[in-house]
Amino acid sequence: MTAGLQNRLPAWLCLLGLGLLTVCPPALPQQADDPRPAPMLRLIALELQVGDAVLPDLQCQARPPAPPAPAASTPALQTEIPDVQEVESALVTAEPPSAPMAAGPPTPRLLLPASGGPYRIAVWGDSHMAAAFFTDELARILAPTLGPASSRFVSASVGHAGVRGLVRKACVSPRWTRESAHARPAAAEAPGPGLVSLLAQEPGATVQMDLRDANGLPRYRALQVLVGPADQPATVAISVNDGDETALVLPANAGDTALQLRTNAAMSTLKLRLVHGTLRFQGLRLGEDPPAAGLQLDVLAYPGATALGWARADLGLLRAWFDEPAYDLVVLAYGTNEGNDPKYNAGAYRELLVRAVTNARQLFPQARCVLVGPGDRGIRVPKARAKPRKPAPKTAAAKTAARKAVALARTDLLKYARIHEEISRIQQAVAGPLGCSAWDTQARMGGRGSAYRWARTSPALMAPDLIHFTAAGYRELAQRFAADVGWGWR
Repeated sequence: MTAGLQNRLPAWLCLLGLGLLTVCPPALPQQADDPRPAPMLRLIALELQVGDAVLPDLQCQARPPAPPAPAASTPALQTEIPDVQEVESALVTAEPPSAPMAAGPPTPRLLLPASGGPYRIAVWGDSHMAAAFFTDELARILAPTLGPASSRFVSASVGHAGVRGLVRKACVSPRWTRESAHARPAAAEAPGPGLVSLLAQEPGATVQMDLRDANGLPRYRALQVLVGPADQPATVAISVNDGDETALVLPANAGDTALQLRTNAAMSTLKLRLVHGTLRFQGLRLGEDPPAAGLQLDVLAYPGATALGWARADLGLLRAWFDEPAYDLVVLAYGTNEGNDPKYNAGAYRELLVRAVTNARQLFPQARCVLVGPGDRGIRVPKARAKPRKPAPKTAAAKTAARKAVALARTDLLKYARIHEEISRIQQAVAGPLGCSAWDTQARMGGRGSAYRWARTSPALMAPDLIHFTAAGYRELAQRFAADVGWGWR
């Protein structure tokens, strides 16, 4: 199941350019080999006899309503998208980019296999990719050439708000803690394929998944339940198709473990329940018989994630989850959350990105690699209000609200646009020497201020928060990406 680290490739001399997608041949930085042996994935086989009756749709247990939020001491300030004149004024007075790049080579192409597959793509990133509208559109574009897409992994981000497409439905009980490698060192020391874990330490914690396809048909008779190392033993109960539970005892500090399930009938639902101890659920690896020969697309993104997860991840444990060759193309789509950090610093971000991309290249040395930068981002402004007929009472709350309104009215509308522009330039500078490409999302939107224009199209391409996109916007970005890499457009 595992393979050792491939031989390092010599660094290649790259010319960085203005092209929206810059590419160099695959290369790895010269570093000392990891002295630790590649870990072995511990397999526990489990044969289950299950019923094949048609099951109703999975229903999640209703959670108790959240307590009402305390009343705000001051009324919430209503905001809106700036008007066209405000945006144009900000663009006219804005300073030009501090370090424009020189002209470079034309946009290269990502060649698809002539035989129709397999072509394996993995996508890591933040909420933009976790929403899966972008990757769904890529799959649609590639379908005439490669056939329908299938996935090999369901990451532990399953059931998280804003995560689409991993399974038909997921129910995660309140007794789980979700840990991402970018936010929790413990999750980075024991990373799952999606750099995120579901950790349970209380008996009764359950996770249920509906594994049927979009048409409600079961398709898998074999899969692996991926379990990360824990410092306490655990007893786990597994149930398939609402059948009887089968209990397994997992020893402490056993490393990465895959519970290999095989059933006599296709699986419609799967349920895990912690009986005792500590369980670190890393996701599922789905099995097909025979393996799919067309497009294999794994979306392993997580809302809120940054490249820090890759920079601090334990590659020894992470490597155990993947066969080789694991992927033909690896996409790392980060930058929005890094740019949102009040402590963002260009130099520190560059160092972080180098570590992150270096680790990804070491894990997948034979794959093509593309860094996808953040899109343009806007800022909402105070909503214009009709003038009251009578002067409003000058209470303390009214004065506070007025001060806030004045402050927001003076907001720099291009603050995040400039930060994202800088992040994209850094990505292009880092990508080439490490053997990757860089696709500038913001530039393909139209550059600074394009978030405001995309929000005013019909249908809108930008979400009202001016950070995320609508489903139509993500599809538009995917079409432009596909056009740039030679996969066709519309």
